[in-house]
Amino acid sequence: MIEWQLPRYGRGPYDEVPPVLERVLRSPSSDEEAWRELWHLLATEGLTVCAASFAALPYLRDIARAGESAAVDRSLELAGAIVAGVHQDHGADDLVREVAPVIAELRRMIALRIESGGLSPASAMALFRADLAFAGASGWSLAEYAFEDGFYTVSCPHCDLPVTVAIGDYGRYSAYRDWGEGDVRRRPLRPSPADELRGLGKRMYDTARALGLAQMAEGLTYLFGCAECPDCASTFIVADQYAADNEPHHSSDGPVPAGGW
Repeated sequence: MIEWQLPRYGRGPYDEVPPVLERVLRSPSSDEEAWRELWHLLATEGLTVCAASFAALPYLRDIARAGESAAVDRSLELAGAIVAGVHQDHGADDLVREVAPVIAELRRMIALRIESGGLSPASAMALFRADLAFAGASGWSLAEYAFEDGFYTVSCPHCDLPVTVAIGDYGRYSAYRDWGEGDVRRRPLRPSPADELRGLGKRMYDTARALGLAQMAEGLTYLFGCAECPDCASTFIVADQYAADNEPHHSSDGPVPAGGW
């Protein structure tokens, strides 16, 4: 029987998790219903986490260690969704620090799984997000990457205009969105050459390529490329503004080490 002693926080599951986790541990490759219940308890809608979520990480690590392919992917995907919520108001920072070695091991497992290949498109996307979460880029791990018909809204850093950025089949441009006339004053985006990407942009591009996500990799060159404000004509890096508007800001003494886990 799984037993843990967690403070009873104001929200989130407590007694419900161990029996569901035990079902998953008994049949990690076949009990799909138990996995669905576990996702709901530990990462509701893939977003909301609680103390029990971080208490479950050692068990997810053990499932991934066992090496059964389907179970490995499921455990790493759920672990990524949990770690992506590390900056939420879960009240479990001490517990997060306690399981930091487990999180570091899970991060290494994700890197090895990405290198091994053979992932379905859905699992590839999930591990792309998980890799970002474990690298400390939780905002990017939750971002939209619909580069078939993707739209982003970012603030111009110079005049504060809300700029619509399209990356997909509709075009690759920046514009002002008029709700009567549509996207007006369009300006073409200037993608970054792949060999000039640096830092997080290079990491994301290389990971997408390693996972066989070719359309995503191309879209990332536009996301980390330059846009022109349709109002003041200044230029800016789309990803920089997206991060400024969406990436959680946390103090240096927060639970995520510099550079990720």
